[in-house]
Amino acid sequence: MSPQASASEQRLLAPSRERVKRGPNGWLGLAVPVALVGVWAAVTATGFVSPRILPNPGAVATAAYAFLFGDATTTLPGVVRFEGAGVFHIVASLRRLLVAFCLAAAVGVPLGLALGLSHRVALVLDPLVQALRPIPIFAWLPLGLAWFGLGEGAARFLIFIGAVFPIVVSTADGVMRVPRAWAETALMLGTSRSQLPRRVYLPATLPSIVTGLRLGLTLGWMSVIVGELTGTRQGLGAMMMAAREVGRLDRVIVGMAFFALLGLGTDLLVRRVSRRFTRWASS
Repeated sequence: MSPQASASEQRLLAPSRERVKRGPNGWLGLAVPVALVGVWAAVTATGFVSPRILPNPGAVATAAYAFLFGDATTTLPGVVRFEGAGVFHIVASLRRLLVAFCLAAAVGVPLGLALGLSHRVALVLDPLVQALRPIPIFAWLPLGLAWFGLGEGAARFLIFIGAVFPIVVSTADGVMRVPRAWAETALMLGTSRSQLPRRVYLPATLPSIVTGLRLGLTLGWMSVIVGELTGTRQGLGAMMMAAREVGRLDRVIVGMAFFALLGLGTDLLVRRVSRRFTRWASS
């Protein structure tokens, strides 16, 4: 193929990752989860592991059905209960995550851009960012309770803390990786220095921003369960803690499964939206 080959010829001769994923090989991603469930069923069927330690897949499936479609008449007033409360707990966790994550993105992306673009800002703020980001999310729990009290405010604060640092660090790293030649070329073509962040650095940093958003989303979901230890009565984390207290590990696994599905779904959404703005990066 000549260097002058058209874009349409390249698409025909070199199938994209998108097309490969849609083919039969796309089902390979299900092989490992299905195999793990098979091993899980085999181990529990032998009686080698007590159901009180590891419930069998059938018990978990039954609990999941009750969670979504059971009688909710005894659940709604304070929620936390299990049967029929699935929608309430799922929506509560999703709402907390989305509010805190959007705030983390609104703070993290501009702060990361500032750290990457300004040496002075980096001198002042980068040591603080690097010092705070390794602190475990559980260590923030007492402060969250002291500052925001029991309930929604503390939960969102903890999710925000979990999500914001990956966004800041990935964005700043992306800015610093932009070749200086791109900025110099833009200046020669008439772009002013004040326009460089918007016309050069922000577009060039988009792939790194997306990576940071995905990492922040993952850590945000991991922080949800910590946030829901702050006295909330709605949310998957609250349900799982209540189930653990009465020894219902099948319900705990149901909560884990829904966390996994929600995390997978929101990550897919971020990737789909970001693909519209970063197609050039893979060309």
